[in-house]
Amino acid sequence: MIIKSPFNGTIPKIHSTSFVALDVVIIGDVEIGAYTNIWFGAKLRGDWGKIIVGQNTSIQDNAVLHSRPNEVCKIGNNVRLGHSCMCHGPCIIGDYSLVGIQATVLDGAKLGTGSVLAGGSVLKAKTEDFSLYAGIPATKKKGYPNKNLNEFSSNLYVENGQKFKKAGYGLKIPEEYLIND
Repeated sequence: MIIKSPFNGTIPKIHSTSFVALDVVIIGDVEIGAYTNIWFGAKLRGDWGKIIVGQNTSIQDNAVLHSRPNEVCKIGNNVRLGHSCMCHGPCIIGDYSLVGIQATVLDGAKLGTGSVLAGGSVLKAKTEDFSLYAGIPATKKKGYPNKNLNEFSSNLYVENGQKFKKAGYGLKIPEEYLIND
């Protein structure tokens, strides 16, 4: 389901190359970049606040994105949001980052570029770039010397999303919601 916000009438803007699975819910002020893939059961609810998702990003099954009124939940490029994770804005997920399965990113948090939030963790602060965070609350466990840690795996999800799209397993995105640049 892809609909405008009943709260303020804002509409989603979804790049035409993106894959959006059949049962995904996208509401309101949501922008989705090129070649992003949004998997089964995900919810992106931009009814009050804005949600921005970069390009080549994978939002996996049952993930939930939302934001407080007039705030932004910003997900970068080449990001992986794991199964059943939650990102609640205002928050920022840096480019090439990974939010693990069932992890939570709370209001005011920022996961740095190339960083990992381990599965089941809860992030409620700003983090350094290229680092691993884990726990409740999440704390830094180590830094990563390889600064392109997640680039390869985001490309695999882009390829898989395009296969699902070609096979007809994606939502038909209404013309007025499409971005074609």
